[in-house]
Formats: sequence, structure tokens, C-alpha cells
Amino acid sequence: MCGIVGSTGAGSPVLASMLERLGHRGPDGQGLWRDEVSGLGLAHARLAVIDLSPGGAQPMLSPCGRWAIAFNGEIYNHGALRVELEAAGECFASTSDTEVMLRLLMRHGLGALERLVGMFAFALWDREAGELLLARDRVGIKPLVWAPLADGGLAFASEVHALKAHPGLDLGLDPEALSDYLACLYVPAPRTIHRGIRKLPPGSWLRWKAGEAITAGTWWRPSYTGGRAPSVAEAVEELLPLLRDAVRGCLVSDVPVGCFLSGGIDSSVIAALMAEAAGEPIRTFTMTFDAAAYDERDAAQAVATHVGSRHTELPASPDAASRLESMVRLFGEPFGNPTALLIDDLSRLARQHVTVALVGDGGDEVFAGYPRYQGGLLAQRLHAVPAFLRQGLLAPLAWLIPERSDGRHLWRRAREFLAASGLPLADTYAAWVEYFSPAERRALLRLAADPASPIVARWNACSSPHPLDRMQETDLATFLPGNLLAYGDAMSMAHALELRLPLLDHRVIEAAGKFDAALRFSQGKKTLLKAVARRLLPADIVDRPKLGFNPPLGLWLKGPLKGMVAESLTQARVESLGLSWRAVAALLAEHDGGRRDHSLKVWSLLVLDAWDRQNR
Repeated sequence: MCGIVGSTGAGSPVLASMLERLGHRGPDGQGLWRDEVSGLGLAHARLAVIDLSPGGAQPMLSPCGRWAIAFNGEIYNHGALRVELEAAGECFASTSDTEVMLRLLMRHGLGALERLVGMFAFALWDREAGELLLARDRVGIKPLVWAPLADGGLAFASEVHALKAHPGLDLGLDPEALSDYLACLYVPAPRTIHRGIRKLPPGSWLRWKAGEAITAGTWWRPSYTGGRAPSVAEAVEELLPLLRDAVRGCLVSDVPVGCFLSGGIDSSVIAALMAEAAGEPIRTFTMTFDAAAYDERDAAQAVATHVGSRHTELPASPDAASRLESMVRLFGEPFGNPTALLIDDLSRLARQHVTVALVGDGGDEVFAGYPRYQGGLLAQRLHAVPAFLRQGLLAPLAWLIPERSDGRHLWRRAREFLAASGLPLADTYAAWVEYFSPAERRALLRLAADPASPIVARWNACSSPHPLDRMQETDLATFLPGNLLAYGDAMSMAHALELRLPLLDHRVIEAAGKFDAALRFSQGKKTLLKAVARRLLPADIVDRPKLGFNPPLGLWLKGPLKGMVAESLTQARVESLGLSWRAVAALLAEHDGGRRDHSLKVWSLLVLDAWDRQNR
């Protein structure tokens, strides 16, 4: 687990400057290598997790000197791949997964990617062919951004902030990216907030060669198009061995490993499988809150007691305002999900005990756990009612529903469901997962027409007509990598803590996608994962309601962040962002008057202002 940077033509000082900005990702060593013939350079900041010796240092060159690799991530099946490669005649100089990956790529090129189990982003230079290959793991756990250069070359990095140290990039604001940010509270791939910087999408590759056009492609994408309908019990018999193997793979490490435990199904299943595989007490960590509506310490403690873990409670910090600036700097672009601050806190505290932590991210997307999936299935039935009735009778009822800001979302979900009831199903789903609506973005950005929805575009690219398939595929391609995985990586690596996500093992995703949608939701949300959990945990743990891992943002905005709102969201500041003060003032008035809880929208504007001030 590390950070990587590179350029097809930058000198060592530029590479060193880029690498310096990744120092937090790799405190255990830094390496820089340049091909003096071509001018290409690679650099690497190392967090040593597997093979702590100098043999695992990067950039790593092949024995023949033809290939060089800079790699960020972990390959969990590197042991099995090493045995195969040795049988084919390869000799290894280290026990690192990087060397295994390098030898596999040397032999199989892009075909090697399908053999890998793990998370990764890498750059492979072929000196003989003069080609640079960039690639990213299937679901986008590890980030990779790149930029075209004026001389026809390119530069890349693990983080936007590091890439911006390269001279000559177009750092102008991308107006479509700004609209997408207001919709999603993150900028979906392939855009970033800057015109001249792009994200490599999950499951994608990019190839560069001097004098030729850059080529790119997709080597993996999630697919929920299966029609298999065994019983729930039979499905569990198929899934449980895959989950066991995924967790065992994530335990491979030469440094201490723990588990983030919320008390919900996802992390509880992981903790139980960890304890089963480890053969000794595991380390678990839970974040606690003073506000009872957000605190899950009792649920987490019950799981910890059941699995016999060494459990530690870590209190959430109250100083969100002071950490906003550093969070924005780490992302290098606006990122509006305040849960990032909790992961920052949790990672900082857990890093005092472990170097690697397993987390339950992905369980909702893979196993259909979000309440909106239930809403989507209900909306499909509702679409049998003529649109004029839905628009004329149901939608107006939405605005009669009161608002709450205490973390309970039932009323908000009911209002959103009714408000979007007259729309096509794709637009209905977009209305649920986007924050500023198309009409609000049109007003904020002073546009002539409603901007396009990034969510609708992905929905329409799904191959299955079933709404559950489309919702899960859309989330796996947008919300998961652009939001959850983005803040998980950025905030954990800010403290040199590696997060591993066994529920996002591609074998688990592909197995779940082959089951019929009706089976996946036959007993409500997370039918199959809950059935797995019942094999591992007591019923009272499995059936306990889940709160969700969210900060008390509404309370923060009324307390420690109130002064920041007054200072940052003035007419002068808002207009300097290119936004309509009239639209923002109306939003603030609604929020302050208690008519609507716009906490996330207000926070996203604070983030945008902080990013703008850092980049002026």
C-alpha cells in the first residue's frame, strides 16, 4: 500500500516534488527512477505491509531491465500466483506481491489483470516498446488520476494534490464537473474539478506511446444480470466459502491487522470471519459519539464480545471545523461527504494500534442493503399508475411532510419518494441519490436549462431492465468508487493506514450478481448477507436496526460550524464561486428556518469555498 507518481518527461526535481505530496501515504521509504533514454520517470512512497525488507522497495525493475513498475495496493492471491510462476520458470528475489505482479504482467500483459485478486493502481513501463500502461482495480478501491501534457506526454499520480505539482497542467475549472459535484457531492470519474486532470475509472486501463494517440479501455465492470434462483440456504452455501476466502486473503500481512466494527451486518460478518480465521483474538475498533442518535457502541460491543475480540472504543473528535481545510487539501478537489471526517478520525486513532484494518464497505451495494432499493422496487409498481395521476396527486404531498435533522431519515425518504413519483424510473433514482436537483443546479449555476444527470447516464448504460439490477450496478459504478472508496482511501492513507474490503472481492460481487433479483431481495434488504450472518452471529445482533455511520452534521452546523457558515457563505464569497447568491440565500433561509434540513448542501458549499480559497 503506497502512493505513486510518474511522468513521461519530467525531471527528477518535478518527480520529487510530486512525491513529497504523497509522503503521508508511504512513511516507510521513497524511491525514484528515471529512464534516461526516454525521460520517463516513476516514483513511489512506500507503506510496508508485505515483505518489509528492501526487496519490496519500488519502483521495481525486472531482472532484464526491460520493465519497471510503480504499484499501489495489495494482491491477496500473490502466494498462489508465485507458485504458478515458479513452476513456469520464474525466480524471485523477494517475497513481495509487487514482484509477483511485475512477472505476471511481463508474461501476460493486460490478460494478467483477470488473474489478480486484490486492490491496485499501477504504472508499468516497457522500455523496449516505449509504452506506458496504467490500470486500476475492478471496483476502484485504489485511486489513479492522470493529465495530458502539452508535449503529447502524460503525468499521473495517486492523488490530485500530488499531480498538481507537475508544471504545465490545465487547472482551470471544469463547469460540468462543478455541476456533477453539486449533484453527487463528489466529482464522478472520469472528470475531476480541473479541466486538465482526469480520473482513470474503476476496472479501466490506459496506454501511452510517444507519437501515438492515448488508448484506453475497460477490462471489468459489475454485472447484475443473473437469473439463478436457488433457495436462500443454497445461495448461502455458495457465498460463505467465498466470503471466508476473501477475509482470509485480507489477513495476509507482515504488520498488525484490525477491524473497524460498527455493529451493523457488514462489519459484524467480517469480524466473525476474521475471528474464525485468525485463531487468536482479533483487534476491533468502534467510533463513539456523545449524541445517542449516532452512537452504536453497545451494538459493536455485543459483536466484539461474541467474537472474543480485543475491543477499543475511539471517541469522535468535535473539531470538524478545524479539519475541513486539511480534508479538502488531501482530496485536491471538492468532496462533500462529511463522513470523511469520521474516517479521518477513526484512522488516526486506529493507526496507533494497527497498520491494516478490514472494513465492511460495499455490503450495501453488493447485497442490496440501501433503503432506496426497496423504494425503487415500490416505484416500479407505482409506475403502473398513469403519470398524470402520480404527478398531480402524489408529488404535491411531498412538501407537506415535516423535516428532521436528528439523523432519522424516514420522513425525508418518504418526501423524496413522493416528490419523484411522477418521473421516469431513471430520473426517480437520480433524484434520490443526487443532492442539488437539476432545477437547483440550474439556479445556482445560472444555466439556461437543467444540467444532465451523471446518475441517469450510468443507469441507462446498464444491461438489465430490472430496477434492482440497475440500482446496484449504478451504485457500484458511481456512488461506491466516487464517494465511499474515495474518502476511505484518502482519509486512511492520510495516516498511513491500509483499509481492506473483503466484501468487494470480485468473486463475491460476481457470485451475488448471478442470483436473480427476486432472490436477492426475497426477504428484504440484504437478504443473502443476513442469511450468511445468521450462520455466524446470534439473531439479536443480526436483527438489530442499523443507524448508519454518519456524523451529527445538523448539530455541527448549529454549533461549532455556525460561525464558519456565516463567515464563508457571504454574498461576496458565493458570487466569487460563480454561484447565484439569490439561490444560496434562499437555501440558507429554508435551512435556518427549519423548513428543510439542507445540512449536506450547506456543508458541500463550505467545502467548495474552502477548495476555492486554497486554489486561488
